[in-house]
Amino acid sequence: MEQVNMVSIAHLKCDYETWENLFLSHEDNQEQVNNGNFLYGKANDNTAIIIMKNVDMAAMAERASDPEFKKMVEPYIEYHEFFTLNEMKPPQ
Repeated sequence: MEQVNMVSIAHLKCDYETWENLFLSHEDNQEQVNNGNFLYGKANDNTAIIIMKNVDMAAMAERASDPEFKKMVEPYIEYHEFFTLNEMKPPQ
């Protein structure tokens, strides 16, 4: 099970507060936030940013391809952009 650190930019169709309620109510997102694994915030009125540590890529792919998940987020999210993060070590 490959785990990576990721950033997602969510381009919203709705206001940020509506998206935040959806985000925190889905799956274990609230638990991940409480544990410090997910950090999120408002970039502007139509954009949210989510930093996710130690993401199970197989589970993420399964969730993203689930028709019910797509149906749930369609009214709220225009699209996502995903980026991987790598830890920077101090120069030697």
